[in-house]
Amino acid sequence: MSRDVDVVLLSLGTTRGLRIADAEFVAMTREAGATAVAVGTRIGLTDRLRRGYPVNDLVEAIAARRALDSALRRLRPRAVIFSSTTAAMLAPARGLPFAVWTDSPARLNRPGARNAVLHRLERRSLHRARLVLTQSAPAVAELPAGSAPAEVISPPITQAPPPAGPREPLVVAYVPDPKAKGLALLCETWARTNSPGAQLVVTGIPGERARRFLDRQGFAVPPSLEIVGMLEQAVFQELLSRARVFLSAARWEDFGMAPLEALDRGAALVGASAGGPYPALAIAGELAPHFVAVDRSPDSLARALEAALRTDERALAAYRQAARVQLAPYRREALVRRLRERVLPVLLDRRE
Repeated sequence: MSRDVDVVLLSLGTTRGLRIADAEFVAMTREAGATAVAVGTRIGLTDRLRRGYPVNDLVEAIAARRALDSALRRLRPRAVIFSSTTAAMLAPARGLPFAVWTDSPARLNRPGARNAVLHRLERRSLHRARLVLTQSAPAVAELPAGSAPAEVISPPITQAPPPAGPREPLVVAYVPDPKAKGLALLCETWARTNSPGAQLVVTGIPGERARRFLDRQGFAVPPSLEIVGMLEQAVFQELLSRARVFLSAARWEDFGMAPLEALDRGAALVGASAGGPYPALAIAGELAPHFVAVDRSPDSLARALEAALRTDERALAAYRQAARVQLAPYRREALVRRLRERVLPVLLDRRE
């Protein structure tokens, strides 16, 4: 027998971060007063076809279509939310109203002529949707022309206790992907940074993997740089609460949870210029433009890092307070209210 629910969220769940974000979305939807169920996908044997874009997206889109067909044999939802534009590309909602939740559109993070088919499929799905739910305000401006009305629903940033007291001369970086997150640039920057007594702690990557990558790039691990691997969330947050600076050399950020958490925990964000919506870098640029490097050179990033490390505690306390104000739209309470007042009424409307 089919079960009635308000919302089915179709989740690709291809990474741990995506699975966590989708679970949070479902929880917030329930807090907003709707019944919601997450439906996962299984790539199956076609996984071996994934070797790059656009094939990766097409394989995942086909899996999402199968998952939706299966879910609709068990559930009777009033609406569907596709988590990512990829999930929505080939999965018709069978006459149901639907929304698409995305951190960044494919036209932005899958550029080029070879991905033209993805761009066409994305434009079609975003046009047919009732709503497009972006994870940040900068992403709204990047949606294709003709997209449905947009609302900002991000993964929630849980508010930490107010930062208190002076900070250690500690710099923290999160580098799960050494190439995409700029590990070589971090090391070059640290080698050029003149800040006696400061320490850089690199998280998110096993030490041996980091050293192999740096060896291939012709770099050695600089002094006073420690690679600690992937940390438990509570341990990582405690580290951020002690750090003076969070250092990012990412080339691209579709959203960037770790930099937002760092701002929440009171660490000043120092970053290199990067592509993508990247809301934390936009916030950092408003709070202290001299903490954001003008280009991706190690000298430029080192100057920005030195500026943050030399800033006095009174100025940093004001920075932390302003950062928490900027994070208000990303808090759980604000997101649940937005779902309740501006998303669910549109999505669950029984208009013909």
